[in-house]
Amino acid sequence: MKKIVIAVLSLAISQAFANPSSWIEQNKLVGEIGGWRVYSKEQVVRESPANQNIFTLNQAIERALNQQLDWTNYLRGSESTSDYYLLTPAQRSALQKRSSIIYDTTKSYYELVALKEKLIHMEDVLDAVEAASELSARMYKVGNINELALLKQNKALYKKRLEYKALQGKYLEAKERFIQRMNFDDRDVRVDVDARLPEPPKEQRKLSAKELKAIGLGDINNPESVKTRSTARLSYEGYLEKYQGVKSYKEEILPTQKKISEENLLRYNGMLIDVFHLLEDVETQSKTVMDYIDVKTAFLIQSARLDKDLMDVQMDFSNINVR
Repeated sequence: MKKIVIAVLSLAISQAFANPSSWIEQNKLVGEIGGWRVYSKEQVVRESPANQNIFTLNQAIERALNQQLDWTNYLRGSESTSDYYLLTPAQRSALQKRSSIIYDTTKSYYELVALKEKLIHMEDVLDAVEAASELSARMYKVGNINELALLKQNKALYKKRLEYKALQGKYLEAKERFIQRMNFDDRDVRVDVDARLPEPPKEQRKLSAKELKAIGLGDINNPESVKTRSTARLSYEGYLEKYQGVKSYKEEILPTQKKISEENLLRYNGMLIDVFHLLEDVETQSKTVMDYIDVKTAFLIQSARLDKDLMDVQMDFSNINVR
C-alpha cells in the first residue's frame, strides 16, 4: 500500500512540474490518501491471510463458557426463567457466573478488535504522511518550499511512526490478554478476530416491565439488594449516555467532518490552500475516526455489562421471595 501511494504521488509530482496546467488535476490524487478512505466512502473489505480463520465473538463466548462455566450446576435455558427463586442456590450461582463470563469475554474481544481496527486505520494514515514527506522532499529540491516546511513535515512523520509503534504495542498487549482469557495454545495460532467493530443498533434498548420493576427502589433495604439495584440503574444510565454518544458520532460528527474534508479538498484543488493544510485535515480526520472507534467500543462493552447487571438485579429481585 505504501509503495502504491508513493508511486502515485511521484507520478503526479513529475507530471505536474513537467506540465503546470495539470497540477490541479493531479492534486486530486492526494485527496484519496488516508483519512476517509475507510470510513466515509465504501468500506474496504480486508481479507485475512489464507492461513488464518476469523474467530467471532460468539465463538469466543462459546469457548469461554465451555472452559469456565460450572456445567454441573448450570441449568440450560435458566437465563430465561421468570422466577429465579425456583432454581437451587448452586444453579443461581452458575447462572450468574455465566453472565459474568459472557461480559468478560465480550469486553476482551471488543478491546482487541478496536485496537486492530485502529491499527489498520493508522497504517493508512502513516502511508499518507510518508507520501507527504516524499512530496515535501521533492518540492524542496525544486525550490517550492523552504527548509523549515520540510523539517516540519519530517517531524510529523517521525511522530506518526512513534504513534504507530505505540499502537502496535497496545494491540499486542490486548492480544495476549485475549489469548490468556481464551486459554489458547499452539494449535490456535492461526486464529484472528474481526477487523471492524459491529455497527451500533438503530434504536436504543428499552427495559421490559420486569426489568424496570427489578431496578426500582422497592421496599427492601437489604444492603446488598440496594447496592445491586443501584448498580443496575447506573449501568442503564451509562448505556443510554454511550448510545447517544455513538449515535451522535455516526449521524452528526462523522458526516460533518466528511463535509469539512471535502471542502478542504476543493480549496486545495483550487489552490486556495497548500498540501500541508490538506495533511492537517487528514490528521483531524484520523483523530475523529479514532474517537469514534473509542466511543463505539465503550458502547458495545457497556451493552454487555448492562446484560450482566440486569441478570444480577433480576435474580436478586426474584430471590427476595426465598429470604
